[in-house]
Amino acid sequence: MARRRVLVFGFIVAAAISPAMAQSPKPSEVPRFWLAGRYDGSHVIVFFDEVEFKGTIPRDARFLPVPTTPGFLFQQELPESYANRVRLDPNAERFHIGDYYDLLPGDGRIETVTLSTVVAYASDDEDDAPSYLGALAKVTDASALLGKQGYYALRRHENGASLATPSVAFASLSELPPRFDTEIKIAALLTEKMRITAKAFALSQAEKLAPILVVQEFRLANGNLRYYARAEWRETTSPGGPPAFALGAWIAPTPTLHILATEEITSPYGFVYELPNLLNVVDLGDGRTGIIANIIGPGEGILGLWEYRDGANLHQMHNFQKIEMDE
Repeated sequence: MARRRVLVFGFIVAAAISPAMAQSPKPSEVPRFWLAGRYDGSHVIVFFDEVEFKGTIPRDARFLPVPTTPGFLFQQELPESYANRVRLDPNAERFHIGDYYDLLPGDGRIETVTLSTVVAYASDDEDDAPSYLGALAKVTDASALLGKQGYYALRRHENGASLATPSVAFASLSELPPRFDTEIKIAALLTEKMRITAKAFALSQAEKLAPILVVQEFRLANGNLRYYARAEWRETTSPGGPPAFALGAWIAPTPTLHILATEEITSPYGFVYELPNLLNVVDLGDGRTGIIANIIGPGEGILGLWEYRDGANLHQMHNFQKIEMDE
């Protein structure tokens, strides 16, 4: 998991949350990508599609150990013959044990994986939350899962896929925090944003508090530098309640440091959960940058893979896949 430095800045700010914006139209002819997570030392797990099992999963279906990566829960092993009967959507992925897929870990590499076991996540209440059909996939080189973020993108296998060379730029999430002076500048930038957008009630609370800030540094597929910052202003005497204000921001460093887009607060559950949490950045090929993030809301969590776009927040970026889990 990437190292994240949490900073508390001793200056006063205030802010308000901007309204959510509608999702933009999907790009045409976008290839399919799926979320994958580290399952154990040599396997990843992926859910290809939402399904409705309608209580038909065999009673003797074996529950598998919970994956090491949060967000993938309570898998059951299924026979491939049963799995073929529940894929009703004509656009669902047709997969089979032994099929090859490409794993994109986020360090420029492309690892071939082989599907080894059909798995299912069955919701307790399919009217309220989706169920999923997927697979475990074995990694050819087990070292590919060492020291990575634990969240990956998966695509259909492409012949000739290879390791990125040092001279080629690729999308990635840095495991190190940005320089301290950069974080100071980002804090000042967010302070200005808050003062411009603050409403009276938020201002009266936040101006008495020092913000807490986490900044993550990542690269786009073309090598350009970007930052994702999360900040909150919270009373230390009520750590479990909602903050006075919280803001996430996508930031570019040139020509001067500036905010590209902002993210809203989604829950009152504390700094780790109240704003979208950036988990990994992966290179999707053809100049595309993928970002993996989770969003926690009241009663549910969403783990998603989006195509990053300057000037857009997660509501506006194209979403390749979301996995919804009840809390």
